[in-house]
Amino acid sequence: MDFTFFNQLMLILALSAVTIAFFKRFQLPESLGYLFVGIILGPTTSGLIQQDFDIALLAEIGVVFLLFTLGLEFSMKTIMAMKKEVFGLGGLQVLLTGMGIFGILMAFDFALLTSLVCASALALSSTAIVSKELTQSNEIRSRQGQLAIGVLLFQDIAAVIFLIMIPALIGGSDSIASSLGFAFAEGVVFVVIMLAIGKWVLPIIFHEVAKARSEELFVLMALVIALMAAWLSHAMDLSMALGGFVAGMMMGESHYKHQVEADIKPFRDVLLGLFFVSVGLMLNMNVLADFWKEILLGTVALIVFKFLVIYTLARTFSETKNISLRTSLSLAQGGEFCFALVALASQYGESGGDLTSIVLAVTILSMIIAPLLIRNSNAIVKLVKFDKSEQSIHRVKEEEVRKQTAHIHHHTLICGYGRVGQTIARFLTQENKAYVAIDDDPIHVHEAGLAGDPVFFGDCRKLELLMAVGLERASQVVICIDRPENALKILEAVRQQSPQIPVLVRTRDDSQSDELKKAGATVVIPEVLESSLVIVKHALLMLGMNPAHVRQRVHEARTKGYEILNGFYPGLSDYLLENDKKTYRHAVTLSKNCKASQKTIESLDFKGTDVSIVEVRRDNMVLQPQLGMILQTGDIVVLTGSNSDISHIEKLFD
Repeated sequence: MDFTFFNQLMLILALSAVTIAFFKRFQLPESLGYLFVGIILGPTTSGLIQQDFDIALLAEIGVVFLLFTLGLEFSMKTIMAMKKEVFGLGGLQVLLTGMGIFGILMAFDFALLTSLVCASALALSSTAIVSKELTQSNEIRSRQGQLAIGVLLFQDIAAVIFLIMIPALIGGSDSIASSLGFAFAEGVVFVVIMLAIGKWVLPIIFHEVAKARSEELFVLMALVIALMAAWLSHAMDLSMALGGFVAGMMMGESHYKHQVEADIKPFRDVLLGLFFVSVGLMLNMNVLADFWKEILLGTVALIVFKFLVIYTLARTFSETKNISLRTSLSLAQGGEFCFALVALASQYGESGGDLTSIVLAVTILSMIIAPLLIRNSNAIVKLVKFDKSEQSIHRVKEEEVRKQTAHIHHHTLICGYGRVGQTIARFLTQENKAYVAIDDDPIHVHEAGLAGDPVFFGDCRKLELLMAVGLERASQVVICIDRPENALKILEAVRQQSPQIPVLVRTRDDSQSDELKKAGATVVIPEVLESSLVIVKHALLMLGMNPAHVRQRVHEARTKGYEILNGFYPGLSDYLLENDKKTYRHAVTLSKNCKASQKTIESLDFKGTDVSIVEVRRDNMVLQPQLGMILQTGDIVVLTGSNSDISHIEKLFD
């Protein structure tokens, strides 16, 4: 039996595990780590792997899964809500960048098809890097984040079009026009057939799969659908990746979208990693050594050219200089689709020679630089001294909001228009109470605007925007933001202007309730604890207990600040969390030689920690802790506090 393939795969996976761990430590993109593995193992570097044909199919399946998950997120609602950013800014960016690079390559006498493939590939940016960096910096909902995502959405659409174009252009024996026409006709037929299957057949299949209640069957069905679509696409002489994208679109409209995405992710990440390894194997290090000056120059030229194109377009679309600069810095790099398009062209015999290795090297180097540009965009903006017209543009936008809300008085100001914010708004409407809401999700704002709801797009943390929607005229403020740190900043902005206005803050749990109350929150409602009380109430009533007694118990729990609900016994996932500030419970049994045995609770040294004793269980009885209570051998003491503090105090009970 030939173990060549197995040996190669083990070598790739082992080196990948070490490399990815190293890259994660320095917060570098994993995709670059896989590329590095391919370069190290490549035939022109170490020579440990002489060819990449053995993993080519696995690598292509990785691209199929990448396009599949991309299709899951391809929502027509998202596209239509951001049509100006997607088709306007994004469309012009791809067109102008592609034409510019194509013209430059043709001027240097490169072949027509080679220039077209390279220009198409370099016009695209890295969806993976940009979306990840913007999410980590909490800028995904900012204006520059929305512009970047809008452009990336069109680039993803363009990538699918390029996947159809390249085989038609390279493999077509007739004229280019007829080849393209036939390929697009095939693509349209394929998409129509697949979407019809997705609308009428898949719901029936997944309904039966869901009834079986088998996670294994569910995962298997998702894999079969993605791979069957890729196979059908390949059978029609189209790209396998196109099949994966359309399969994702089919599943994206179903109720099973998020489950499928979660199940497919492990397969996608590993196989996509193999794809990046295969790209690294394609790099000819001898060419890189000979053309390193051209590669460095090409990288700088690519970043500068894309930056100038995107900045100019953003300014043309009336965006501020700051927003335009940040958006341009985010999108100035090459992307992972460059590798897919170059690899696809190579499969059809258009290798491009040395130019392919140079383009791949330029793309990789620009992707390495990309996180640095995005993370330091604020510092770069501060270095560039724009005039004060920036502030005036912001004032104009806030003035528009001010005019639209000038007639509203004694209203509830809702910060965050997600599920909770919308529920509050509905009840206020039923009671004929006015409200104004702010949200940073353009889909929420767009959909609410269609219904005529007074919801405005913006960052709730900005005092100027809060003032524009009538903070000084409001009766109360309700903060419904998932991120506690953002809720705290909103609260500080509100208190800066209106120290007396009632502010209700909704949080996921009670981990930062004290901090929010110190910052000026009138009421903090931990969502998990409140839902627990509602369930407890119904459970006690179903046992036949007196309703008045049950209501009294629930009322006591609320008035005592959810004391009875303070903390919970953690699970494995909780112990794995870093910098965890949640309050947990932990029980310890006092042994004969325990330091705390025969001592009063008052005498125990818990200073410098948030640990307290909530229960003492003795002889099958639950005792409420009192300062003078003497702890005895055999007592079970239930502690509450953070993981780190409990671990420190637990030494007293050894």
